[in-house]
Amino acid sequence: MSRLSQASATSGRTIRGIDTKTNVGVVLDVITNVEHPAILNTGVTTDDENRSTYLIGSVKIRRIDDVTSHPDQLRFYEPFDYSILDLPVIGETVEILSLTNGQKVYRRITSSNVNSGNITEGIDKLLSPENEKPADGGSSDYSTSSQTGTPNSSAEGVDEGPENEYFETTQVNHLNFYEGDKILQSRFGQSIRFSGYNNIDNVLAPTIVIRNRQGSKSLEELKDGSPLYENIVDDGSTIVLSSGEHLLEFTPGQIDTPMETTPIYAEEPELKGTDQVLINSGRIILSSKDSEMLFYSKGNYSFISDGKLTIDNGLDGAEIDLNGEYRTTTNDNNMYFLGGSGEIYLNTESSAEPLSRGQTLIDILAELCDAINAQIFSTPAGPTMMGPNNRGDFNKIKSKLDTILSTLNYTE
Repeated sequence: MSRLSQASATSGRTIRGIDTKTNVGVVLDVITNVEHPAILNTGVTTDDENRSTYLIGSVKIRRIDDVTSHPDQLRFYEPFDYSILDLPVIGETVEILSLTNGQKVYRRITSSNVNSGNITEGIDKLLSPENEKPADGGSSDYSTSSQTGTPNSSAEGVDEGPENEYFETTQVNHLNFYEGDKILQSRFGQSIRFSGYNNIDNVLAPTIVIRNRQGSKSLEELKDGSPLYENIVDDGSTIVLSSGEHLLEFTPGQIDTPMETTPIYAEEPELKGTDQVLINSGRIILSSKDSEMLFYSKGNYSFISDGKLTIDNGLDGAEIDLNGEYRTTTNDNNMYFLGGSGEIYLNTESSAEPLSRGQTLIDILAELCDAINAQIFSTPAGPTMMGPNNRGDFNKIKSKLDTILSTLNYTE
């Protein structure tokens, strides 16, 4: 039996079906990790493995109808559901549920304020400066409201109450819905949308949108708290799993430098297809720590960047096996193939035909031309004149030797 079916409800004045007199309390403390005193104090030592770590996620609650108990006397309540835990912050109002086994647990009450939740509704009413002092026998550390009977720590001479250690309120806008949507939205700007119709045609196309951080542009333009839709380009990081023949409003990150090659999306900036996954973020890291990383594509395969493309491989080297033409274009920039002390083979795996060094070849041929022109032959009549009769031809050949050299390609 689920805890929801076990939870008992009491009659009385209700808000959202909750008895505000007995089933509601304000959070005074939250256990977020094993270093919390409430957990440390359950062990013999701070390293005791038997400490009550199950208390993580529990909160200390002052019930609305309790105006006398000192904070040290208040108990911690475990969450209603450990599998999907919506952790409240100090000052928020929570619902207290009674299970059939007698255990009391809490459940966070959501609010129209996505970020701060009902912290204003809870703590401001609980700690109202208009509250009176408690009745006789009540704790001097708290005062009570004459109308609501709730504790007040803002009264004169009284501590203003507990504060969150680092939580700060900030702007987070609600998301708009499409018909039938299910949305999980946190107080920090993260959200997961399960939708069927979030496309310009409003036709059935199941889609999941995972978003981390509301976009800066929307924060500036919607300071009034107006609801919004996710923005793939402006939001922090987005993963979209979509289906159907509809367009995703998406601008690629690489748009600054013109490329001679044509990206697969160049004629239509919005990606279009059937089932597709889109990932957009300020930085993306893919890591395979134990084994292979494989990429398969039935169609084109493109890497497009405004910056440098780097492939840094290990000891096993790299292989590129192509069935079609291979072309590398550097757009008037240098290209380097550096093998270090290793050998470079072009269209062969044999070292039978090494490449010649261009400048060295030119120098040797020039020396050969000079040697031919300087020849002197011994004859019975004496030595001949220097060089052959066609010395001019060899001089012409020598003058054209530099044309052998490429002006763009070099080797070691």
